[in-house]
Amino acid sequence: MEKFAITALLLTALALPVVLFWLLRSRSRLNGPQAAGLAVAAGWALNLAWAFAVQQTAANDPSHANDDTLAIAAALGWICPSVLVLLTRLVRRLVTHRAA
Repeated sequence: MEKFAITALLLTALALPVVLFWLLRSRSRLNGPQAAGLAVAAGWALNLAWAFAVQQTAANDPSHANDDTLAIAAALGWICPSVLVLLTRLVRRLVTHRAA
């Protein structure tokens, strides 16, 4: 059950930036950079939460004693949400231009 919760947290960290960016752009007055910044920040925060959960789980396993997952997530955890938001922006732009 513990691994399921960690996996669910990771999947949420991947899906939340996309959904949040799409909703902020379509339902609020935020412009693109503000909506993207909020979506990336939310994804980064969930990546940190996932890394913290993984590190707490690995603390019980001596084979993962030197893993520094939290430091890596803190330094590079914004990259994946940024790429996902960029791809979402490109898809949204294609969809809105084809509809016009």
